[in-house]
Amino acid sequence: MIRLPEDLPPMPQLRRILTLGLTATLLLPAAPAPVFRDGFESPPVSGQGRRLPTGSHIGPWTVTAGDVDLATTSLWQTPAGRQTLDLDGDTNGTVSTTIAVRPLTTYKVTYALAGNPAADPMLKTGQVRVNGKTVQRFTFDTSLTSLSKMAFTSRSVYVFALSRQLRLDFASTTTPAGYGPVLDDVRVDSCLVILCPSTKKATRA
Repeated sequence: MIRLPEDLPPMPQLRRILTLGLTATLLLPAAPAPVFRDGFESPPVSGQGRRLPTGSHIGPWTVTAGDVDLATTSLWQTPAGRQTLDLDGDTNGTVSTTIAVRPLTTYKVTYALAGNPAADPMLKTGQVRVNGKTVQRFTFDTSLTSLSKMAFTSRSVYVFALSRQLRLDFASTTTPAGYGPVLDDVRVDSCLVILCPSTKKATRA
């Protein structure tokens, strides 16, 4: 015979407590999935990296201007996965992707940002564009970084979708070109499932 501890509540009350606990557990929402997420892991490249010209595809992305370098952990530190994207090849590059969204909804675009520390300029610059409109200008100072310590930081911008698609572009504006901003882990979350500011703080796109 199993003996229950004497300090347990009466059986009807205990049954109610257990039922409420089980119900609460079943009602807990699952972690929301992002609308879009990509870390430039496709196509996989060997060695330190590979240069990709205009028209090339990098998973869901297309190189729409200039050229870019898909770099690996053999070249420098990455925040996640094996590959990151240097937005400068020989020239300033732009990558673009199109994401299906809900109209009249705010979205949070988040990405990991660093810069190629191998050469000047120390200050890498670029833009985030949505549907052709610049929604954020970014800079990254590489003066205290190295190939083994890239110091990736998380950046984000909020956009208010007016249509069913967001064309998301990342473009380098680094001068002189050749060693640009480095990106990884780009994600887009709907403000229907995450905490976001009021739409007044979001750029309409």
